Amino acid sequence: MVAFKNRYMVIEVFLDANKDLGKDDPIIISQFNLTKAIKDSILVNFGECGLALSLGSFQRSIKACKDAALKCDIAKFEQYKLLVGDRLSPEITRQVQNCFEKIKILEH
Repeated sequence: MVAFKNRYMVIEVFLDANKDLGKDDPIIISQFNLTKAIKDSILVNFGECGLALSLGSFQRSIKACKDAALKCDIAKFEQYKLLVGDRLSPEITRQVQNCFEKIKILEH
């Protein structure tokens, strides 16, 4: 008998703020945009069969991965704050916290 095995994908998103998108084209990260980009990448790298096999568990794993990645980034920022100490401005701390809040509401 063949046992079912869970497989996980970890994806990191890089935003290039210097990319010439035009002044009227904001960078928008939504669940739909991320899902489409991931599915397109799976299709290119693994073909239609690979995409079809991944669709069944795709939605269930996104929330778990997002939560784990967010916890990791929060822990990394806490380490950074300890390392930098007093040289870290309150403005930078506020900006990073705002980014974390935006990531938290992506799922909703």
